Amino acid sequence: MRKRSKGAGGLLSLTMSESDQLQYQARAFLELTHIIQTQKIPNSLLFYGNEDTKRKKAAFFFAKGCNCLNKRGIPCNNCKSCRKIDGETHPDILTINLEKEKKTVSISQIRKMGLAIASKPNEARFRMVLILNADKMNPQAQNALLKMLEEPPGKTFFILIAQKTGPLLPTIISRCFKIRFEPSSCKDIEQNLINEFNIDRQMAHIASRTADSDLKKAIMYLNLNIDNTPGDIDWIQKRKYLLETLASIILTDTSNCISKGLMLSQKICLDPGLFDNTIAIMKTFFRDLMIFKYNGEKVVNLDFSDTFKDINLKIKSNIFIEWLENLFETQKRIAANSSPRLVLDGFFLKIALSKRS
Repeated sequence: MRKRSKGAGGLLSLTMSESDQLQYQARAFLELTHIIQTQKIPNSLLFYGNEDTKRKKAAFFFAKGCNCLNKRGIPCNNCKSCRKIDGETHPDILTINLEKEKKTVSISQIRKMGLAIASKPNEARFRMVLILNADKMNPQAQNALLKMLEEPPGKTFFILIAQKTGPLLPTIISRCFKIRFEPSSCKDIEQNLINEFNIDRQMAHIASRTADSDLKKAIMYLNLNIDNTPGDIDWIQKRKYLLETLASIILTDTSNCISKGLMLSQKICLDPGLFDNTIAIMKTFFRDLMIFKYNGEKVVNLDFSDTFKDINLKIKSNIFIEWLENLFETQKRIAANSSPRLVLDGFFLKIALSKRS
């Protein structure tokens, strides 16, 4: 199940050729091509969708098409302008992203960008300002950007890339030409892991579905280290330990169920950096418990089918949906800055109490 050596040519180019991307995100790329051909360039565009849906690639495709010296309506990828944009050396292609160890895009970043675009473009027909993680701009940054969108500089367009539109001001969304990028299917990601990295089919199935249609996460889980993406060296072992422990908690008597649950809660909270990965695995476990009785072939964790069968024989299945709902509520409370340890303790106590009742 180990990977093939791929070099460091970039995650997108390693997993899909540009023509494959055009075909996969056909609707989005066709819309962008039509805009380029008509030369009716919007002042601002919003690309939204999952992280692995080629939104940044599409932004550079659009910038190349708007500035391609061959003027074919789609980028030639060979002219001086296309090559500069591909190499991220073009002086009129500006990118804003989260600064190192920061969780939000700040107003100072937006103001600095505003100063940079106050003068005319250096050489581009159309200058692009690309804002990655736009949904992580703080309110002050969003208000500063809104003023620029209301009175944009000439020959300049903004592209905002976001996973979700909810955190953005409605007034920003209303000023953008919106394009949704469809997520890859779990089956596509599974096949990609098999074809590109020689991952065995069962583990590719598990990782793709635990990652919830996010190729980048699946790659991280399997520690493939593509494009310098940090992997989780022990994800496979951690997953096995976590699922075995959850099964043990459920199958043991009430008093031991409580003590084992509290011990697992403590262990999870010792590594908060991997908390989201842990919750993702737990979601698949409780989901599998719920559906195993009705469609055992559809479980995520195929290697734990015997465990799900054992639990379903010993515990009434109507409680499983309640456990899954409690887990979602636990995740929401932690996201709202409740104490992870207290919330997780409460989750495992609910499992014990519901078993007893």
